[in-house]
Amino acid sequence: MRFFVIIALLAFPAFVVAEPIRLVAPVAPDRVYRITTDSTIAGELIPPSEKDKAANPIKVSGKSTIDYVERTLSVDPKDADYKALRVYERVEFRKTTADRTDESTLRPGVRRLVVMKKGHHKVSFSPDGPLMWSEIDLVRTDLVVSALSGLLPSNAVEPGDTWKASPAAVVELTDIENIDKGELVCKLERIETNGPRSVAHVSFAGSLRGINEDGPTRQELKGKLIVDLKAECITLLNIEGEHFLLDAGGKEVGKIVGTYVLTRTPLNTHKDLTETAIKGLKLEPSEDNTQLLFESEEIGARFTHSRNWRVVRTAGRQITLDETNGAGLLITLDAVGATPTPDQFLRDSIKDLVDRGAKVNNKSGPEKLAEGIDRFTLDSQIEKDRVAMDYFAIRQDKGGATLAARIPAAHREARMKELERLARSFTITRRLDGK
Repeated sequence: MRFFVIIALLAFPAFVVAEPIRLVAPVAPDRVYRITTDSTIAGELIPPSEKDKAANPIKVSGKSTIDYVERTLSVDPKDADYKALRVYERVEFRKTTADRTDESTLRPGVRRLVVMKKGHHKVSFSPDGPLMWSEIDLVRTDLVVSALSGLLPSNAVEPGDTWKASPAAVVELTDIENIDKGELVCKLERIETNGPRSVAHVSFAGSLRGINEDGPTRQELKGKLIVDLKAECITLLNIEGEHFLLDAGGKEVGKIVGTYVLTRTPLNTHKDLTETAIKGLKLEPSEDNTQLLFESEEIGARFTHSRNWRVVRTAGRQITLDETNGAGLLITLDAVGATPTPDQFLRDSIKDLVDRGAKVNNKSGPEKLAEGIDRFTLDSQIEKDRVAMDYFAIRQDKGGATLAARIPAAHREARMKELERLARSFTITRRLDGK
């Protein structure tokens, strides 16, 4: 869900433009900006009713403040529509649902991020280290200002003229990728001048219905933006919004009211974004710099993994990951000295497969992958599926772990490389026997 915030606009002495004027905000490489955003939300969600009993609404509230500088980067249109290097100086997010409050931020070591956008999709990574999923999700909700150029008209306009916002701009503001009904209508309210600076005030409003990550939704938006005509830059955006969550039948099951403000200031340069400061940074996404970090003090483990894998469950001493193309991984943590030997783990794994009706066609290993890490693979037939079962036994000073992965045969080699990398990164972070 997108958060919204409003701020009072600065007043400038009015100046009436005699001729139609073009409002543009082009994206040019190596421009530097400071961007700040503030947002608030408040509302309630209505959970499904129990039998013969109406459910009590769940109160929701939240606030965020983000402050960063960014330098736009050159990009191949085949790879992305937008790309920038950002340095986050302040990231504060707080959300309360019922009696639970969650706070999020970026860790100090990864506050330098590359943010890319292609169509509806955003990719963020840090050249300084792996990000946690929560950090990616936090940055994902932040607006890409360049995508808001679709709030500006494609032709010259005069005060009082109206036009429709582009689909791309609507998606950026609302996160509604599939719009079933509605539109945003924009209007040039006035041109104002203060000394050498002329700015355009644009308003927009509309009702939209469609589907976003929360499911069926209807949003009512109204807002204003300021365009600096000389700098050709959107410098301020204000939005007030109402977000209605709907069930499959279109019935309202929640309402969130929000406000959002974004200010954007062009800079000549910034010490963290100079050529010297960014020299040597790897600013293209790769398997190395797009790794995700899992770290849990409660569970006592840390590891990195490729982005096509995602942690879907943690329970006791077990961690479950699923992969986009159907692979799965179960990690089981052991106390010090309790991890089975490679040969014992192999015998137990073969027995488990046979007991479940599988046929083991071939095995590889056990082999020593690295100090304290052993691995073996069983090529198996499970019902009608040909799969590779990939296993690791890890022993460390503070404890150990076994990893058991099921990989569809078609993706065997790629997934095995990813799992090897995960196993090599695996660290037990506290003694698991409580000592």
